[in-house]
Amino acid sequence: MYEIESKSKRIIADALECGATDIHFIPITNGYYVQYRVMGVTGHQRKLDLQIAERLVSHFKYQSGMDIGERRKPQSNSMKIECNNSTYDLRISTLPTRYMESMAIRILPQHQFKALVDLPLYQKSFYQLLNITYYRQGLCLITGPTGSGKTTTLYALLEQIRQEKRRSIITIEDPIERPIDEVIQMEVNLKAGVTFANGLRAALRHDPDVMMVGEIRDSETAELAVRASLTGHLVFATLHSSNCYQAVLRMVEYGISKLDLIEACRVIISQRLIVKTCPTCNVRANCVDTRYHERSALYELLNQDSVERVVQGERPNYRSLIQEASLAWALGYMSTSSIEGFDRR
Repeated sequence: MYEIESKSKRIIADALECGATDIHFIPITNGYYVQYRVMGVTGHQRKLDLQIAERLVSHFKYQSGMDIGERRKPQSNSMKIECNNSTYDLRISTLPTRYMESMAIRILPQHQFKALVDLPLYQKSFYQLLNITYYRQGLCLITGPTGSGKTTTLYALLEQIRQEKRRSIITIEDPIERPIDEVIQMEVNLKAGVTFANGLRAALRHDPDVMMVGEIRDSETAELAVRASLTGHLVFATLHSSNCYQAVLRMVEYGISKLDLIEACRVIISQRLIVKTCPTCNVRANCVDTRYHERSALYELLNQDSVERVVQGERPNYRSLIQEASLAWALGYMSTSSIEGFDRR
């Protein structure tokens, strides 16, 4: 048992040393592949013997409170781990496959925090985001695919507001990814009947000024978020859509009336992460300038007037993500191969 526990910690430590955000255990006929996701890209790191891999999967399941005897159904849970004198939250999920269980581990540092000013590639985007923190009411949606940095942006916005020390903040998350001092954070718990929708409904009775909904997944949550923003609250929420334009259409699909959406939605943000290329030495990620060791975010923003135009069936004129990426390429921050593979939807 001690050998497996030690090996599990070594895998986590190795992943952290590589700068990985996720670890994947992929079952094959005679063992497992272990993959790390680094800078948004997944690659093979090692192959594990079948017996060792099965014991590792069972160990992580046991430590996170899953049923280690259940291999036919997907499971998910989280756990904390101490590594390199720091605390990390591991969000673990399993899936049954043709051979054995596959397992994915999302690594969530509890000690790292990115300020709002450190997120965007362009300074103008920082000022656009900063302006949002001055809103007193309305709905602010953040969209983008999984791994595009939506939660990081949300936390940075909330931290900026928290520093004022003048507004009460409540969040509903699944799971809580990083504790924030002086902020009331509620975690979704399906077994206890706590969903985004009823968590939001309960939070409204707790006298908040600012609310954050981890994700709008259904029409009930969408309706409650809009209602909260129309009754004097500033509401932040994430939504899965490819761009700002599609986010408006998604909210309409959820049954939100066009009039309410126009009145409630102050801004929609869509974002993507890019690995910067140093414009001086043309090296990705390994430049001697430490500013090029991390990813930066590109943003497109749809303001309230543009939301109204979309709702009325018009196509608004705003700077899209591909235009922002094209500018980054022209300035030397993105390679030709990166811009060619950029999402053009």
